[in-house]
Amino acid sequence: MIMGMNGTLFSTWLGMAYSMELNDKFLEHFIWTYYGSGNYAGNYWFIGMEEGGGTTVEQVQKRLDTWHRLGEAELVDLYDFHAGINYLDYFKDPVKLQHTWMQQARIILASKGLPSTKEQVKTYQKDVIGRKNSETCSLELLPLPSPNTSTWHYSRWSTLSFLKNRKVYREYCIPKRIDHIHTQIKIHMPKVVVFFGTSYTPYWQQIAGKNVSFQDKEDYSLGIAASITFVICKHPAARGIPNVYFEKIGLYLRNSS
Repeated sequence: MIMGMNGTLFSTWLGMAYSMELNDKFLEHFIWTYYGSGNYAGNYWFIGMEEGGGTTVEQVQKRLDTWHRLGEAELVDLYDFHAGINYLDYFKDPVKLQHTWMQQARIILASKGLPSTKEQVKTYQKDVIGRKNSETCSLELLPLPSPNTSTWHYSRWSTLSFLKNRKVYREYCIPKRIDHIHTQIKIHMPKVVVFFGTSYTPYWQQIAGKNVSFQDKEDYSLGIAASITFVICKHPAARGIPNVYFEKIGLYLRNSS
């Protein structure tokens, strides 16, 4: 048995890995605590809407178990987390490139004037992106993984009322999580904050703050406030976006610094 929140035992939920339902109390704790991976003190922050995955209840339970074992912190080490869910393809040779992380790497490498060949991107992805003491921080506005935005499994896996459908979930969770991420930006003052997904611009504007005015730079938007550069760009998982698109953003950051 393992001691959990407020000193209570929750060996029950730890033993539910293959149950048809998740433990509501722990799931709600995860929703209000977990924000992503990496280091709040890092200069480069990346913020997306939600993680992919979560196709089965077993997958979600494994993520919850791993998060618990890693200490239930707001941010996890990306390598440690994937070791916990037994998926190290993105970190072990031959490294598999992950759509979002590889473009985070390209933006940063270009912003430093460094080459972003396939091998250099692989090295940066496996060694730096989302690591606890790195220069990067990767956050999600919504905490629960989902295969896509049209799929919603959690109404079957939980009895929490705000998980009855995606619309209610978003309306319930987003305002509080926007406030928290906005506060963390004000506290830690990263050099760059990149938002992935132009369709979520109203949310990104709220996180950046009312005083940030975004200007259109052809196919991405930029705003600057209190020495922080905010970027709203297309999502790396979207089809047909070339690598040079993200390298171009990095070059702009380099030339404007």
